[in-house]
Amino acid sequence: MHIRDAGGAFTLNNPDDGTPIKEMLSLGKYLILITEKCTYRAQMADQVDPERKNPSLARHFQQKFLDLGTKSPLLCRTLMQAKVLFRKEFLSIEVDKAMGLALEALTELAALHEAFENFTAAEQAAIEKVDAYPSRDASKTVPSVSNVQSQCKTFAQKADHFVVKLMELVRLFYPEQRGKKNWDDFQALAKRLYGDSDPFCEVLNIAVPLLKLVRNTRDCLEHHRPEVTIRDFEPEPDGRIAPPTIELDFRGSALPRCRISSFMAQVENHLLDTFEMFAAHMSSKQAKPFAGMNMIVGLLPEDVQASWHVRFAFGMYDHDGRFIPCG
Repeated sequence: MHIRDAGGAFTLNNPDDGTPIKEMLSLGKYLILITEKCTYRAQMADQVDPERKNPSLARHFQQKFLDLGTKSPLLCRTLMQAKVLFRKEFLSIEVDKAMGLALEALTELAALHEAFENFTAAEQAAIEKVDAYPSRDASKTVPSVSNVQSQCKTFAQKADHFVVKLMELVRLFYPEQRGKKNWDDFQALAKRLYGDSDPFCEVLNIAVPLLKLVRNTRDCLEHHRPEVTIRDFEPEPDGRIAPPTIELDFRGSALPRCRISSFMAQVENHLLDTFEMFAAHMSSKQAKPFAGMNMIVGLLPEDVQASWHVRFAFGMYDHDGRFIPCG
C-alpha cells in the first residue's frame, strides 16, 4: 500500500491560535478549517503531486488563510451563513460556485476591514503625536495622516470588490440578472416578481443606494474626479481641528461631508448586513421542497445562534411557534 493511502492526522501549527476547530467545509481543492480565531486551508499530498512522483512529499499542507474565526461577525455573517443556507437539498443553484463566491466576498471584506483599522490607527497616532508635543509659541500644530486619498481609495476598491462578488452571487439566484444589468435593474426585477411591499424589496430599498455609493466613490477616487473631496485634519474658523473627512456628489450618490473613519465603519456594517440579508431572502425565495415538506428561512432562536454561528437557517415552526432548524 502506498503511504498516501494510509490514514493520518495533523495538528494546526499556529502558536498564536490554539483554539479548537469549530467548522470545516470543502471548497474547490481546499479543506477549509475554522477555529474560533482563524481560518485555514489544508491540502492533501495527492492534490499537490497527483502523479505521486515525489514519495518524500509531506502528506498534508496547511496554511493560515484569514485571521478571522467563529468569534468574528465578519466570517459568521458571510461564509458561515452561506454554509448553512446554500445547500443542494434546498436550492437548485450552483451551490459550489455560490460557496466559492461567499469565500471570495469574505476575503474582500477582511481586506476592507484591515484598511479601516489601518486608517483609524493612523488617525489616532497622528492625534497622540501632536498631543505629546504641544506648541511652545502662538502657532497650533495640525495633525496629519499620510496618504489620506490613497487610503480612502484602497478602502473603496475593497468595498467595490465585495459588491461585485455580491452581484455575481445574485446572478446565480436570478439568471435574468446576467449580463450588464446593474443594481437598479435588480431592484426593478425584484419589485416585478414580489411587489413593492415584499420584505426583500424593502431590504433592497435600503441596500441599493449604498451599493451604488460604493461604486461611485471608487470611480471618483480612481479617476481623480472633482465630485469627491478628501481632506486631512484641517483647522476650522472656530479654532477646532476637523478630523479627516470625505464628501461626494456623483451620479445621484450624495454623501455630505463626514468623518472618514465613520464613513468606513458605516460602509463595512452595511455591506455585512446586506450580504446576510441577501443570502437569507434569496434562499427563501428560491427554496424547493425537501422530503415533501416546504422549507422556509427563519431566524434562529438566540440559544441556537451561538452554536450554529449564524442567525438564519432553513426549517419550520412547531405548534408552539418556535422555529426549528433543519440540520
